[in-house]
Amino acid sequence: MTTIIENAKIRRIILVEHEGLRIGLRSIETLLDRVATGDVDATKNAHQQFQNLLTSFIRHIEHEERILRPVLERIDAWGPARVRSMDEEHSVQRATVKRLASLEALGDPAEWAKEVRAFSSELLTDMAGEEKTCLSPAVLRDDVVAVEGDSE
Repeated sequence: MTTIIENAKIRRIILVEHEGLRIGLRSIETLLDRVATGDVDATKNAHQQFQNLLTSFIRHIEHEERILRPVLERIDAWGPARVRSMDEEHSVQRATVKRLASLEALGDPAEWAKEVRAFSSELLTDMAGEEKTCLSPAVLRDDVVAVEGDSE
């Protein structure tokens, strides 16, 4: 059975997931200075939070592919290019998540914190870009025809 979801609802769902990821990243970020100094409790806490965030992020990617990809494919002339870009990006992100999930935070806390910060920065940039290029109301809209400016 296929369920049709309005584009505006898809946009809201993905934006809520993005905000959840941002909240998780901020929570981890508050611990990273302590992690970098070798604080074992902060490191263990940050590592657990980060593992949870990586799991949530993979679910988010899968969710985007399930509900956003079909809409992007047909939304406009750039849809196929957007989908190719999303697929390429998700492939790289999955590989990055796999690598990061295997890192041991207690082995070299400062290096681990550096890796987490780099991932966080990249993910925040990616989500902001996605919100402009794929999730904008101008792109992901429910109307059939959009007319800008003078229509006569």
